[in-house]
Amino acid sequence: MNRFPLFCVVALLGAAVSVPAQVSIEGRLGRNVRGSVSIDFGGHRDRGGDRYRSHNEPVRRFPVPVRGHWETVCEQVLVPGYWSEEHVPPTYGWVRNHCGRLEWGMVDPGGCRRVWVPPHYEHQNRRVWVGC
Repeated sequence: MNRFPLFCVVALLGAAVSVPAQVSIEGRLGRNVRGSVSIDFGGHRDRGGDRYRSHNEPVRRFPVPVRGHWETVCEQVLVPGYWSEEHVPPTYGWVRNHCGRLEWGMVDPGGCRRVWVPPHYEHQNRRVWVGC
Protein backbone atom coordinates (compact mmCIF):
# COMPACT_ATOMS: atom_id res chain seq x y z
CA MET A 1 0.00 0.00 0.00
CA ASN A 2 3.04 2.19 0.43
CA ARG A 3 3.57 2.62 -3.31
CA PHE A 4 0.07 3.77 -4.20
CA PRO A 5 0.79 7.52 -3.73
CA LEU A 6 3.96 7.16 -5.79
CA PHE A 7 1.96 5.47 -8.57
CA CYS A 8 -0.58 8.33 -8.56
CA VAL A 9 2.15 10.97 -8.72
CA VAL A 10 3.88 9.22 -11.62
CA ALA A 11 0.56 8.86 -13.48
CA LEU A 12 -0.30 12.55 -13.00
CA LEU A 13 3.16 13.68 -14.11
CA GLY A 14 2.92 11.47 -17.18
CA ALA A 15 -0.46 12.98 -18.06
CA ALA A 16 0.77 16.55 -17.47
CA VAL A 17 3.92 16.19 -19.56
CA SER A 18 2.31 14.40 -22.50
CA VAL A 19 0.80 15.97 -25.60
CA PRO A 20 -2.72 17.42 -25.07
CA ALA A 21 -4.41 14.77 -27.22
CA GLN A 22 -2.56 11.92 -25.58
CA VAL A 23 -2.83 10.24 -22.17
CA SER A 24 0.13 8.35 -20.77
CA ILE A 25 0.06 6.24 -17.62
CA GLU A 26 3.22 4.73 -16.21
CA GLY A 27 3.60 2.50 -13.20
CA ARG A 28 6.00 0.32 -11.31
CA LEU A 29 5.21 -2.79 -9.32
CA GLY A 30 8.09 -3.85 -7.13
CA ARG A 31 11.68 -3.63 -8.18
CA ASN A 32 11.64 -5.48 -11.50
CA VAL A 33 8.20 -4.84 -13.02
CA ARG A 34 7.45 -1.64 -14.90
CA GLY A 35 4.61 -0.78 -17.25
CA SER A 36 3.22 2.08 -19.26
CA VAL A 37 0.08 2.75 -21.28
CA SER A 38 -0.22 5.46 -23.90
CA ILE A 39 -3.57 6.40 -25.46
CA ASP A 40 -3.86 8.74 -28.43
CA PHE A 41 -7.32 10.14 -29.07
CA GLY A 42 -6.47 11.20 -32.60
CA GLY A 43 -7.68 14.78 -32.29
CA HIS A 44 -5.09 16.11 -34.77
CA ARG A 45 -5.63 13.54 -37.47
CA ASP A 46 -7.87 13.65 -40.47
CA ARG A 47 -9.76 10.58 -41.53
CA GLY A 48 -7.35 8.78 -43.83
CA GLY A 49 -4.14 10.68 -43.85
CA ASP A 50 -1.12 11.10 -41.72
CA ARG A 51 -0.95 13.76 -39.00
CA TYR A 52 2.38 14.98 -40.44
CA ARG A 53 1.30 15.36 -44.05
CA SER A 54 1.66 18.65 -45.83
CA HIS A 55 -1.43 20.76 -46.55
CA ASN A 56 -0.65 20.68 -50.29
CA GLU A 57 -0.88 16.89 -50.53
CA PRO A 58 -4.25 15.38 -51.40
CA VAL A 59 -5.91 13.15 -48.80
CA ARG A 60 -6.10 9.53 -49.94
CA ARG A 61 -9.05 7.67 -48.51
CA PHE A 62 -8.07 4.23 -49.82
CA PRO A 63 -4.67 2.75 -50.65
CA VAL A 64 -3.97 2.82 -54.37
CA PRO A 65 -2.55 -0.47 -55.69
CA VAL A 66 0.54 0.00 -57.81
CA ARG A 67 0.53 -2.26 -60.82
CA GLY A 68 3.70 -3.50 -62.41
CA HIS A 69 6.25 -6.27 -62.35
CA TRP A 70 9.90 -6.96 -61.56
CA GLU A 71 12.42 -7.19 -64.40
CA THR A 72 16.02 -8.34 -64.26
CA VAL A 73 18.29 -5.81 -65.97
CA CYS A 74 21.85 -6.61 -67.00
CA GLU A 75 24.11 -3.57 -67.00
CA GLN A 76 27.80 -2.81 -67.34
CA VAL A 77 29.45 -1.49 -64.20
CA LEU A 78 32.97 -0.05 -63.99
CA VAL A 79 34.97 -1.78 -61.26
CA PRO A 80 37.86 0.44 -60.11
CA GLY A 81 41.39 -0.93 -60.05
CA TYR A 82 42.67 -2.64 -56.92
CA TRP A 83 45.61 -4.57 -55.52
CA SER A 84 45.15 -8.33 -55.34
CA GLU A 85 47.29 -10.78 -53.39
CA GLU A 86 47.84 -14.09 -55.10
CA HIS A 87 49.60 -17.12 -53.76
CA VAL A 88 52.44 -18.40 -55.95
CA PRO A 89 53.53 -21.96 -55.13
CA PRO A 90 57.25 -22.75 -54.99
CA THR A 91 58.85 -24.11 -58.17
CA TYR A 92 61.34 -26.98 -58.17
CA GLY A 93 63.87 -28.02 -60.75
CA TRP A 94 67.51 -28.91 -61.36
CA VAL A 95 69.95 -26.49 -59.74
CA ARG A 96 73.74 -26.55 -59.21
CA ASN A 97 75.05 -26.83 -55.67
CA HIS A 98 78.19 -25.15 -54.29
CA CYS A 99 80.39 -27.88 -55.82
CA GLY A 100 78.91 -27.45 -59.32
CA ARG A 101 76.92 -30.69 -59.33
CA LEU A 102 73.31 -30.82 -60.53
CA GLU A 103 70.75 -31.69 -57.87
CA TRP A 104 67.00 -31.39 -57.53
CA GLY A 105 66.03 -28.31 -55.50
CA MET A 106 63.93 -25.22 -55.13
CA VAL A 107 64.29 -22.71 -57.96
CA ASP A 108 61.81 -20.10 -56.66
CA PRO A 109 60.44 -20.07 -53.07
CA GLY A 110 57.02 -18.72 -54.10
CA GLY A 111 54.82 -16.94 -51.54
CA CYS A 112 52.30 -14.11 -51.75
CA ARG A 113 52.72 -11.41 -54.33
CA ARG A 114 50.73 -8.23 -54.84
CA VAL A 115 49.38 -7.75 -58.37
CA TRP A 116 47.60 -4.63 -59.66
CA VAL A 117 44.26 -5.39 -61.33
CA PRO A 118 43.40 -2.50 -63.69
CA PRO A 119 39.91 -0.96 -63.85
CA HIS A 120 37.51 -3.04 -65.93
CA TYR A 121 33.82 -3.39 -66.78
CA GLU A 122 31.69 -6.22 -65.42
CA HIS A 123 28.14 -7.29 -66.21
CA GLN A 124 25.89 -7.24 -63.14
CA ASN A 125 22.23 -8.20 -62.84
CA ARG A 126 19.77 -6.32 -60.67
CA ARG A 127 16.00 -6.36 -60.25
CA VAL A 128 14.03 -3.24 -61.18
CA TRP A 129 10.34 -2.52 -60.53
CA VAL A 130 8.57 -1.51 -63.76
CA GLY A 131 5.16 0.12 -63.35
CA CYS A 132 2.41 -0.39 -65.94
